[in-house]
Amino acid sequence: MIRANPYFRLFSTTNTIGLGDTTGLYHGTQQINQGQMDRWSIVTTLNYLDHDVEAAIVLAKNPSYDTPEGKRTLAAMVRVADMTRNAFMNGDISTVMSPRTVITWAQNAEIFDRDIGLAFRLTFLNKCDELERPTVAEFFQRAFGTDLPESAARVKVA
Repeated sequence: MIRANPYFRLFSTTNTIGLGDTTGLYHGTQQINQGQMDRWSIVTTLNYLDHDVEAAIVLAKNPSYDTPEGKRTLAAMVRVADMTRNAFMNGDISTVMSPRTVITWAQNAEIFDRDIGLAFRLTFLNKCDELERPTVAEFFQRAFGTDLPESAARVKVA
């Protein structure tokens, strides 16, 4: 008989709530049978963090942004992420920006001499479906007031 420490807890995460994935978004996920699901005494949903909480976490991981301008930049980056999440939930785009991606974007911007646009393109935009890139580039434009090369405003009609 193995006796668990009274403070022992086991947690698990899932993107599909055990249902598997028919969309291809979470490729490699498997359906979990009802017997396995019944063994979890609590199942809950965690949504994305509040904007200010996420910005604080990104700042904690990227302390070089701890200036008024840097904090404004991080807030705009999280705004872009918020817009991708809303568009994803509405079915407008198929790729969503995670807090981890925002942290990486900020780190990459440091590597590229604070070029936020280039870092955004290399961190997230290039992962998006080509047909969705103008939409995502518009989110960047709304947050930063700058057009990216992928912006629909720069598309030339032949």
